[in-house]
Amino acid sequence: EAALHLTNEKDNFHRLTRLLMCGGVSLLRAKFDSFHSPTDLPLRLSDPVIIDQLKGARLSQPEWECLYPPSGTFGKSADFDITLTFRLLRTICNLTEPLTGWNGLPNSSDHSLEADLVRIKYYRNSVYGHNQTMEITDSVFRDLWKEISEALLRIAGSINNEKRDEWKKAIDKSLHDPLTVEGQRYVDELQLWYKNDMDVKDTLIEVKDQLHQIQQTLGKLENNRFI
Repeated sequence: EAALHLTNEKDNFHRLTRLLMCGGVSLLRAKFDSFHSPTDLPLRLSDPVIIDQLKGARLSQPEWECLYPPSGTFGKSADFDITLTFRLLRTICNLTEPLTGWNGLPNSSDHSLEADLVRIKYYRNSVYGHNQTMEITDSVFRDLWKEISEALLRIAGSINNEKRDEWKKAIDKSLHDPLTVEGQRYVDELQLWYKNDMDVKDTLIEVKDQLHQIQQTLGKLENNRFI
């Protein structure tokens, strides 16, 4: 009963989740479209260079099928979830890894697109960290709302000024709009986004471990040749 009781802290959690999942998905798709327009995307996805880049991104089978459906057509950005959109932005949009990497919080002075993409993921983890209680205090909420909103607005501004103005109004409205029953869907999507990223990270760690073992084995075989 206590967990279901509506509190200001729960409101804070759901508002941040809505900002990340509702706002972030739409805006990041729009940013991806600015690199590869919907009319241009099929041609890009058929490019052997792009295909090789995507193979290096270790996409899941559902993600491959989203890009290359069994029907033989090509995927549309409107169907990409936030996990796939992030991976495509990093993989086939000629972005440069920030100095602090793709996982660490960028320097406060770095307002590049790449840094703001990392910030969105970084602050996603901050919100997800409150998932068990689904409560965020007012002071933490104010800081997270400011950081996430500013990153989203810079991304929108990198598309055009009209897009930034449009998102500024939408974000301000979202801060005060009543919460709806869709809130749980955003929480579920946030969890899935986090899980998908962790699955990829675990796979990369496993591959690195296997490569390390192979290198050790090759080293032993090389040493044995001279015994």
